[in-house]
Amino acid sequence: MPYVGLAVGTGLLLIAVRHKVNVGLAATIAALVVTAMSGNGIAMLAGALHDTFIDPNGLTLLVSIALITMLGSVMRTSGATDALAQGIRSLVKDDRWVVFLIPSLMGFLSVPGAAVFSAPVIDSVGDALDMSREQKVTANIMFRHAWYYIYPLSTTLILTQQVSGVPYSAFALPGSIACIIVILSTAKLVFPQEAPPMEPSGTHSRTAFGLDAQSRLPSAVISRARTTFPMILISMAPIIVVLLFALATPVSFPLAVAFSVATGVFVVQPGKPYWQEVNRRFREGVVRGIDWPVVATVAGTVLLGKTVANSPALDIASASMQTSPASLLLFGIAVPIAAAFVLGSHTAAVAITAPLLLPLIADLPTPFGFVVALFMSSFSGYLVSPAHVCLTATTQYLGADLGESWRLLIIPSGLSLLFTLAYWGWNALFNLM
Repeated sequence: MPYVGLAVGTGLLLIAVRHKVNVGLAATIAALVVTAMSGNGIAMLAGALHDTFIDPNGLTLLVSIALITMLGSVMRTSGATDALAQGIRSLVKDDRWVVFLIPSLMGFLSVPGAAVFSAPVIDSVGDALDMSREQKVTANIMFRHAWYYIYPLSTTLILTQQVSGVPYSAFALPGSIACIIVILSTAKLVFPQEAPPMEPSGTHSRTAFGLDAQSRLPSAVISRARTTFPMILISMAPIIVVLLFALATPVSFPLAVAFSVATGVFVVQPGKPYWQEVNRRFREGVVRGIDWPVVATVAGTVLLGKTVANSPALDIASASMQTSPASLLLFGIAVPIAAAFVLGSHTAAVAITAPLLLPLIADLPTPFGFVVALFMSSFSGYLVSPAHVCLTATTQYLGADLGESWRLLIIPSGLSLLFTLAYWGWNALFNLM
């Protein structure tokens, strides 16, 4: 019966997500079905609710997610994201760097669907590079998401650490390699080998990124840099603050994000009425800043993950299934990829599949690598999922063909998956042989 409940709950989750039901709501319903069809449902549900909403780790996760969405709201309200884009376009001479940097910076927001914010810039600058619509989609998706292999504010990375107990340091090196693979392979796919020729220095025509030819003279560039760099630094101040606190101090992560939110509210560009601007940012960015559907999505997926972790089905499976290369490959690579591809949610895929893997690696000498491989393999499935919100929204905005876009996207995603398989194999060799 526990197996039936797990299968029915998972099936309902897949159907609900495919019909655009909120992932958190769908996951909560699936969790209730799993508990109802298990032998000790009340105790399972009580334990899952405690672990999700009361346990310090679960509560820390939800508070962190709420504050991260508030940070994204404050940065949008303050105009920091627009200022970053404007500053970069005024300094960078090669449009290929603009196409790379703008989606990357949008990725710092860590908000679902934020790829749409950078799509207009990619559309206009991509025309100057003679990029097809599908190449624009690929650039916008991959340059934004590649950093999530290692970005410490990533919702799914935080969730993975909380669920498994694996520290961030375990993700840093393999995640960095996967990130580089995605970025370089995407650049090879979407960019011309050489930058378009610059306007001759004697003309005054405007270029694709808004600078006239005379402004390229060294004195003009230096003068522009003196005003642009402070604007960029002020715009990036919230991100810099949270990274410094999170990575270099013992301050708790929610407190680090709270400091970042305060920085976004109180650090104001010169020339604006200070207290009036602070008041506006507080009202529009902080008071209305929490994206509750995102928080609910994380809460629902965590609840389902905790329910699955407490299910008798896992106890039965762990007792009957030996830790072997086949079982580790199934639950650490294949199932996470399939879940992320079908659900279109990296967070939901990790929440569902991590509890299936953890019992198999509990007694291994160095189990962290298998959790990292699960995180990266599910991310590969998520990147090319037709249910991925950023992908569908960007494709629709740019008027691109989803099938042709998918044929490009699968190359960097596939290459990162090949690296993940090699990394998994190295861990399997070390732990099982």
